[in-house]
Amino acid sequence: MIEGSKVLLVDDNREIIDILTDFLTLNGCKIYKAFTGKEALELLSKSDLEIVILDVKLPDVNGISLIDSIKIKNPTIGVIMITGYHDPNLIVEAMKKGASDFLIKPFEFDKLILVMMRVVRERGLLIEKQKYLDTLEDKKKIELLNRELQKKIQELTTMYHISNKFNSLNILDDVYDRMIQIINEVMDGRDCRYYIVDNENKELMLYKELTNGNGGFNNRRREISDELMKEAHSTKRYYIKDDEVFLPLVIKGEYIGFVVVNSKGKNGRHRSNFSDSDIFFLKLVTEKASTQIENRMLYESLFEGVLHTLTSLITAINKRDLYTEDHCKRVTKTSLALGEMLKVDTYEKDVLRVVGPVHDVGKVGIPDAILLKPGKLTDGEYDVIKAHSVFGEEIMNRFEILSHEAKMIRHHHERYDGRGYPDGITGIEIPRGARIIAVCDTYDAMVTNRPYRNALTKEEAVREIIRCKGSQFDPDIADCFADMVKNV
Repeated sequence: MIEGSKVLLVDDNREIIDILTDFLTLNGCKIYKAFTGKEALELLSKSDLEIVILDVKLPDVNGISLIDSIKIKNPTIGVIMITGYHDPNLIVEAMKKGASDFLIKPFEFDKLILVMMRVVRERGLLIEKQKYLDTLEDKKKIELLNRELQKKIQELTTMYHISNKFNSLNILDDVYDRMIQIINEVMDGRDCRYYIVDNENKELMLYKELTNGNGGFNNRRREISDELMKEAHSTKRYYIKDDEVFLPLVIKGEYIGFVVVNSKGKNGRHRSNFSDSDIFFLKLVTEKASTQIENRMLYESLFEGVLHTLTSLITAINKRDLYTEDHCKRVTKTSLALGEMLKVDTYEKDVLRVVGPVHDVGKVGIPDAILLKPGKLTDGEYDVIKAHSVFGEEIMNRFEILSHEAKMIRHHHERYDGRGYPDGITGIEIPRGARIIAVCDTYDAMVTNRPYRNALTKEEAVREIIRCKGSQFDPDIADCFADMVKNV
């Protein structure tokens, strides 16, 4: 929908200009470039531009001040502001001057495309409206145009709603559940089902459904007709039979399933046909779902490879220090039990499950003479040991998908009162997972015999945890931990 658009990119960062140029050129746009406000105004006077993507901070002028000049040149030009700083006042000022949207760097290309699609559609309507206003201002035509504009705004709102719903999914959410929920919302509560393709038996098998309880449906397996596959593989990419529409989910060219939407809506009411708008939104939902599923497959493959690499690192550490192996296992087990008592969500439990065994991975960078020293450490040696949390973060940050886990490893020796290391952050600035591991890590160290001291009893260790709540430990987590240990 943005193919053929004439787009002016205005930013003093040449790398950003080059990235946006490559991406938008692939999407069929004609690109013009400016690195200063002056260059932008010169291009505006020479070229019939349609969209300006404009940075707020330019070498010679504030980008927002250029909006007035752009709108004077052509009020139908769509202006999309971009910046690396989130300032609500700038957003308000830009919108007042006529900017169409405001994106914070770094932004996702999907979001940029959606914004540009909206700008193109709005611009088309503004141009048409301007033509009517420039003639006799035919009242009926203006009213019709306004109604059409409202319809387009509603369409764009629905598109944003669909995209936002999918973008808010985390890795543990069920894509298929979310997909049929979105369809049910967008399609006025109509019955929706998702079928998996059984190629061997040439059947569709029901996997998920969301209905209004109107009854009369028993087709849990359905035959795949030649007509269905013919229409699904055609440029239409959908098939309508009786009061149902079928749309495929496609991953790398393979048809993995079909969404089937019935014309029956709320209160059992039937709508005899599906409008072009209905088909458009259903295609958008199935395409978004297909992308999400494909991304999950890629994520799981990458994650499996990362865990294999981390397992190798853990093995290397354990061969140097057997205490670390058993200690990490115990800390992981205790952290998961404590997370259960604290009612952390499933995602955070999975993060603890990953971080627990590797929270001391940074010890791979500690010399054996210090790591395996049987006696008390000197101050200098202790400083080297303390660096293991930073080393651990550096190792984890080599894997982009473990950035959250990397922060927890960095901060698992921070103190609630800010006197910990390496950054001295306080309270809820410390990730909750790191606060959970801090308590379990300290407790396990206290109840374990070491060459330079004897272990404390369970009761003595719990008293020490309680004594240090509010200073070393999160008070709520410390209290919950004490209750957990006493009830074991």
